Amino acid sequence: MASVKKVVERLSQVKGVVGSILVAKDGLVVASNLSVQVQDEIVAAMVSAVGSTAIKATEMMEQGELRNIIIEGNNGKLFLTDADVGYLGVLTSTEANMGLVRLELMEAAETLKKLTSGAG
Repeated sequence: MASVKKVVERLSQVKGVVGSILVAKDGLVVASNLSVQVQDEIVAAMVSAVGSTAIKATEMMEQGELRNIIIEGNNGKLFLTDADVGYLGVLTSTEANMGLVRLELMEAAETLKKLTSGAG
């Protein structure tokens, strides 16, 4: 079975993905493969803040369990999902296929959940 780092790295191989990161819920970097010019720790802090806020919001609005978050900017998108051990994030360019990225993200999150089912 793949390692946590390999799962995160594999996401960066998807066409249009410019980086991927797994962040513990406390904001610490678990694994990262970012090619952007921002420090991993800064991205991790932002991912953790967005993830925890979105989880609280979906609970308060009675929308059930958070599945994923998509933030769209002029230069690309940030996809986030809860992978139990932390938040899994993918940064994309504008050319990325949203459906493919979302599918790969969800598959990676399920793999991470299985890999880390005894952790935490």
